[in-house]
Amino acid sequence: MQHALQVELTKKTFAHIDADTTDMGAEVLRHPVSEYTCPDWFSREKATLFRDYPLFMGLSGLIPEAGDYLAEDHGEIPTLLIRGDDGIARAFVNMCRHRGTPLAKGCGRSASFTCPYHAWNYNKQGELVGLPDKRSFPDVDPAQEGLIPLPTLEKHGMLWVIPNPKADNDQDLEQCIDAHLAGLGGELASYGFGTYHADETRTIERRANWKQPIETFLEAYHFNTLHKNTVAPLFFHNMCLFEPFGLNHREAVIRKSIESQRDKPESEWDFVKHTGLAYQLFPNTIFVIQADHVETWRVFPSKDRVDECVIRFDCYVPEPVTEPKARKHWDANIDLAFRTVDEEDYRISEDIQRAYLSNALEEVIVGRNEPSLGHYKKSIQQAVVKDQ
Repeated sequence: MQHALQVELTKKTFAHIDADTTDMGAEVLRHPVSEYTCPDWFSREKATLFRDYPLFMGLSGLIPEAGDYLAEDHGEIPTLLIRGDDGIARAFVNMCRHRGTPLAKGCGRSASFTCPYHAWNYNKQGELVGLPDKRSFPDVDPAQEGLIPLPTLEKHGMLWVIPNPKADNDQDLEQCIDAHLAGLGGELASYGFGTYHADETRTIERRANWKQPIETFLEAYHFNTLHKNTVAPLFFHNMCLFEPFGLNHREAVIRKSIESQRDKPESEWDFVKHTGLAYQLFPNTIFVIQADHVETWRVFPSKDRVDECVIRFDCYVPEPVTEPKARKHWDANIDLAFRTVDEEDYRISEDIQRAYLSNALEEVIVGRNEPSLGHYKKSIQQAVVKDQ
């Protein structure tokens, strides 16, 4: 984060601490519980948010070398992300053009991609380069049967894909992503994500609507209650800084250690170190900036259940982990994240989801002290309704 912005936000934080205030939304909001339980609304979310909007896939460090790939089937379109010999990251529909078999699973490195069913072979640029028994396919032109491309952009060390095989691959995708980020791009660029290394990935499934694991990051109102034995002692309760960027936003919850900055000159102020700083990258990513690493939580709806979701967690670190001491340090960080987020936030999200499915409650209430949550819920409504 640019230092001038850190100074600005630190001053705003001190003003809130001194006045015992927080950033506030314009009004108390009420939203229907059906947004978490209605199969029709769920289908509309998947058909728009997970096909037509750019999805953050991860940092460049996920696929740093030629032949590195990431295959995902969490969203609506099975996706294969590959680093080519030319260094360019490309995404394709992860389906062989012969009979639709997925070409790869998980992540790894490969010189080419061979269908496990009939051995059609594709290179790292997605071109069909091997067709066994070609004489049996006299009307099939290999040049026309490469993998179906998905619009892909790598910028500021971040990988973006529009997961729609019918999207225009000739569009100015950089302009599209910049418009989607609505002014946030420069701030994200300031972190230098291109130098980070992918360290650990965990994928978990939870019995909650996909929005709930995201929403639990969007307010500090629950800290003293839900996190009283984990992170609550580290933070000011019910205090946040919020700023929207189109459908996205930045939220900071405030560590008590920020008080140590008061006696230092502004040139030494470090806002990042003394906050829990998160960006909600619409529609499905929480991007957490820690003092010495980055965590991303990407949440996907279940294929067919409104009350299930898949969450992919990635931890990125400044240097490759090669020493036992470093491994112990990062393992402790990841374990704390999961003890807080998964064992506390996600567990109560499952309890809430079961209650919602009873149909006994018609509305949920978002207070003015929860501006990030209110913005996110309005963004979902705006995007889904606009695209129908």
